[in-house]
Amino acid sequence: MRLTSPSVETILDGYRLGTDQGSVAFCSINLVQGIDEQGTLRRILVDTGHVGRRPDLDAALRQRGLTRDSIDVLFCTHAHWDHIQNLDMFARAEVVLHPDERRYLRRPHPNDTGCPEWTEAVVDRYDDRVRLAEEGTRLLPGVEVVAAPGHSAGTIALAVATTDGIAILAGDAIQNTTVATERRNALVFWNEQQANQSVDKLLAIGDLIYPGHDLPFRITPGGKPEYLHELELTITGVMPGRPGLRFAEPEFKPEIMPGITEQRLPD
Repeated sequence: MRLTSPSVETILDGYRLGTDQGSVAFCSINLVQGIDEQGTLRRILVDTGHVGRRPDLDAALRQRGLTRDSIDVLFCTHAHWDHIQNLDMFARAEVVLHPDERRYLRRPHPNDTGCPEWTEAVVDRYDDRVRLAEEGTRLLPGVEVVAAPGHSAGTIALAVATTDGIAILAGDAIQNTTVATERRNALVFWNEQQANQSVDKLLAIGDLIYPGHDLPFRITPGGKPEYLHELELTITGVMPGRPGLRFAEPEFKPEIMPGITEQRLPD
């Protein structure tokens, strides 16, 4: 069947799992497919996840009859470790980043746990195929870059005009449904005001939201988020009832990186 509009499919769901020993950083990985001006099918993978998800990413591609070489473009919503470590899986794909994100990698803040100093070395390996893209850059007909800074210096989202409406692939500009409800970013490394403005901006554009660490959802007329599919997650290694294991009620408490007022882009 020939595509008449670009499509979005979740390859691996994102999850918001935390512990008192650190977070389980599983970002969502999504596939955008569309037809370019020459009539050729093109595939864009939005974020690649970290190396702990590599076997599952390969398996998810195989389930769809795809290989690593099937991917034409890697769209990086931002350059945090849990979103970009698998860049090396896709040897022929173009890598899309915002120019401010690329500049920031030269000198990340020492408190920035999302972007340790070695991140630049990861991106540098693919510098010959990095494409810098800003607000309004069109990757395919009906597929356009939206600037959404704040969580990081150059966070970007992707707006996709699907048959079901405008899908916003938000990355960590909108991490989860609670962020959408509270209109506040959950974790800010660059600028809190910009981050919260980006939440409002993306929600105003999108009919469907594909967040960075949650299942895709829509906002109902009553203002509540409604997931597009059910949660499917098996946790191994621990069992309910094990001594010392506790489950805490979720609490929304945005984290702002210490030293955020010192943030500057290198020259």
